[in-house]
Amino acid sequence: CSVGPKMNDQYDLEITRPMAYSDIPQVVEIEQQVTFHPWTQNAFSESIKAGDKCWVIEYDNQVVAYLVQSIYTEESHILNLAVKSSRQGQGLGRGLVKKACADARKGGVIKILLEVCPNNLIARQLYESEGFLVFGRRNSYYRSAGRTEDALVMERVLEHASVMAQ
Repeated sequence: CSVGPKMNDQYDLEITRPMAYSDIPQVVEIEQQVTFHPWTQNAFSESIKAGDKCWVIEYDNQVVAYLVQSIYTEESHILNLAVKSSRQGQGLGRGLVKKACADARKGGVIKILLEVCPNNLIARQLYESEGFLVFGRRNSYYRSAGRTEDALVMERVLEHASVMAQ
């Protein structure tokens, strides 16, 4: 967990922990609030069931951010990341991206992929500042309410402890 700035003689405590099935209703509420192509409760449930790395940040017993990441042998894929609109711009998304990269590196992953809407400039800037580069486009990747939207594919190649120690 991380301790944030001191406010009114109390500490702002945020806890990062694995997503539980009981978190899914709150996660879906955030998903519907902040994304144009929201996942369903079933999609999150299936991700947990499949063994994907699913993390939430909790504040005051409420989920305020989450990340879903699949990890294969040498490749990882950030499948979903969102932060409650009232908590955006406070570094929660960045913290989850850093955690995803660190966990993947520890597991021997060489590269991490993700998709992002071309017009989501805030997310693109976050990913670029964390070392992700655009290397492709998926046409008609996002589908919702009868419309489609392309996605940019971004990749980050990870440095490993053995390389970093040299």
